[in-house]
Amino acid sequence: MKLSVLIPMYNVEDHIGNCLDSVINQDIPTEDYEIIVLNDGSTDSSYEIAKRYADEHDNIRLYAHENIGLYATRNKLLQLAKGKYIYNLDSDDYIVHNSLGKIINIAFEKEVDVLGFDYISTPRKDLHASTKNDQKLSVEVESGNHFLANNAYHANTVWWYIIKRDFMKKHALSFDENNPLGDGPFTLRLLHMAERMLYLPIDIHRYVIVPTSIMNSNERKHLAKMIDNYMEIFDRYNLLASDIAKKNDPKLDDVVHKVEHWRDVNVYVMFYTLIKSGISISEINKILKKLKAIDAYPIKNFIGERYNSLKHKTLIYIFNNKFLFYTILFPCRLLYRFRLLNF
Repeated sequence: MKLSVLIPMYNVEDHIGNCLDSVINQDIPTEDYEIIVLNDGSTDSSYEIAKRYADEHDNIRLYAHENIGLYATRNKLLQLAKGKYIYNLDSDDYIVHNSLGKIINIAFEKEVDVLGFDYISTPRKDLHASTKNDQKLSVEVESGNHFLANNAYHANTVWWYIIKRDFMKKHALSFDENNPLGDGPFTLRLLHMAERMLYLPIDIHRYVIVPTSIMNSNERKHLAKMIDNYMEIFDRYNLLASDIAKKNDPKLDDVVHKVEHWRDVNVYVMFYTLIKSGISISEINKILKKLKAIDAYPIKNFIGERYNSLKHKTLIYIFNNKFLFYTILFPCRLLYRFRLLNF
């Protein structure tokens, strides 16, 4: 078995059919890959839809359990996988048709630990062809550390790469089951450990913009929980940066900086959540003190090759001057409430 496509599923009756259609319409023999769908206690018709696909396709395996959360479900899927490589695909997303054959053949040929590719964010569900499919690929294997140090543009989510399953076992890699922001530290640690990494400049994945998804909810209770998740994940980034720095290898200095950069990207994004959340200035002040204590505030490592616009520079200046931030906080919340300002 060459590849296992792992799909956690929860209340996606409007999307799971499109997701499964995309992984069925591939240029790889069905005996060479499996599609494992694990239903995480859906209360809609997702399971029934997936079952129809499983009944019609021998390489689709469908399982179900009580709701335990996305990342606990991902870890269970890892245990079920049999392929040499694994690919984590969200059930409301999809991939380009006839793309897996090229990916998996290159992965086998180059014997890589991790193979990454491009993606497109879209509300559409019919972008089945890559915009770069016909280009000739000239790619070289590199270490994950070299990739991190020399590439500003890459995602930190688990659906932009495939992973060798034995590599994950060797390094005892699994997902943090308690934090929906865990993709970032997980991906950076994964790449740091990868001796053989390959990146293909082909847009394979389609991230479907779904307003009701876990990352897009604007309910205040959810936003307050997200702030807690951000604060916890900053410690994860700092721990990884510390672990790498302890190796006392000057070649890894840029990798440490990249980890700190991604931590600060999350701090920057959290400021938008602070505006939307409605929490008090006194509570925000406590948060900023905690960030300062872990050297994550003022934000120092955000502006760079990727984020270098006047907008970003202006907002960093405002966010880093807390009294200025407090001055604009109420007007921004008012404009956001009346949908005159959007983040």
